Amino acid sequence: MNQPLGLMKTRQLAAPPGAATTSRRFVTAWIFYDVALHGYGLMIPGVAYAIYFTAYVATDSGQADALWSLAIALSLVISGLLSPLIGAVADTGGHRRSLLATVTLVCGVATALLTDVGRGDLMAGVAIFVVAQVGATVGSSLYNSYLPLITAPQSAARVSGLAWGLSYLGGIACFLLCLPFTRAGMTTDNAANFANAFLVSAVFLLLIGLPAVAVLPSASPIQADTGFTAQYRRIWATVRQWRENREVPKFLLAYYLVNDAIVTVMFFTAVMMKKTFGLEVQEVLELSLMFQAIAIPSTMFFGWLGGRWSQRGAIYVTLALWMMTLALMALARGWLGAILIAVSLGLVLGSTQTLFRSLFTTMIPKERESEYFGFHALVGRTSAALGPLFFGGVSAATGSQRLAMASLALFFIAGGIILAWVRIPSSEQS
Repeated sequence: MNQPLGLMKTRQLAAPPGAATTSRRFVTAWIFYDVALHGYGLMIPGVAYAIYFTAYVATDSGQADALWSLAIALSLVISGLLSPLIGAVADTGGHRRSLLATVTLVCGVATALLTDVGRGDLMAGVAIFVVAQVGATVGSSLYNSYLPLITAPQSAARVSGLAWGLSYLGGIACFLLCLPFTRAGMTTDNAANFANAFLVSAVFLLLIGLPAVAVLPSASPIQADTGFTAQYRRIWATVRQWRENREVPKFLLAYYLVNDAIVTVMFFTAVMMKKTFGLEVQEVLELSLMFQAIAIPSTMFFGWLGGRWSQRGAIYVTLALWMMTLALMALARGWLGAILIAVSLGLVLGSTQTLFRSLFTTMIPKERESEYFGFHALVGRTSAALGPLFFGGVSAATGSQRLAMASLALFFIAGGIILAWVRIPSSEQS
């Protein structure tokens, strides 16, 4: 592969060059960062702040759902557009670790500021959340790019699954730490107490995440022009190279379609449980805890399966389980049905994503991990647009959230078909 923009030499990393071996110290730090970020993910965009914003901050506007959708969309689009550029800067400037620390700090501070968002503070409630979520999402992209640096190729699926599985412990731990504030539910009388959960989530992220970043390997800058104009040229050079190597864009298209459906399920399951299944907020929180507990062994198992057997084959197993999950969402009824859905989601949600992440590491060039995972993030974040719009259109046309969920099977099927046409490097036996 030609080296664009005067790329003269490889970086010297604390990790072995090319990740020839798996560093236990770096893997441990990498896992702890995932634990920290997952606590934020559950309590802020996943459950607690989502409920707080729609049921309290924006409740008088009559546009709570629309405003929350806007906040989610803005954060995903901004972080998606920033990720390739920040990834290129991280690769060429040797700033991966410092950038990861910076966006983690931004996320933590913004999350703490959510505590002061009160009823009717619509602009502040959206703006502060967007800053926090952009920090978390860009941080996730930089974090993901460490995987090929800290593991041997044959260990990538196992380590990815182990990290994603154990990260759910972060969600459980943060949930339990926030429980004294969220136990009474989201009511007007308990709003100020409920908001303290955001401060707890911020402290959880910073106390675990920043020390983990400090242990991750540092890098020397590549001998290349590191200006912003050069970074855009570098990104464009990468895109041009895809004319000769179409496997990466094909893979990203498959990931786009599958992730489109996954993102839609993530953002609408709680809404569906409340509206279609008639559950109370505390019951939704309990199901979230159940989901986390099941996802731990499941994600670790599928990571092991991908490493032992085939990452692509394991992805197809999860896609089959997704068909079962969507069928449950379309047909299940009552509290028992909601439990079955939570169990089914625990089996596949993290498992599918971690397998795609580890498989992608086999397809990207060395020394451009951050940039390529930036494209990975761009695809993943911008895919938040089509799925929810499709879901909303089907729901509006049919009057049924159940049929809208079932229709997402089209995305999984299309993604699976495209993935079958992707040539995987020989190191991944598929």
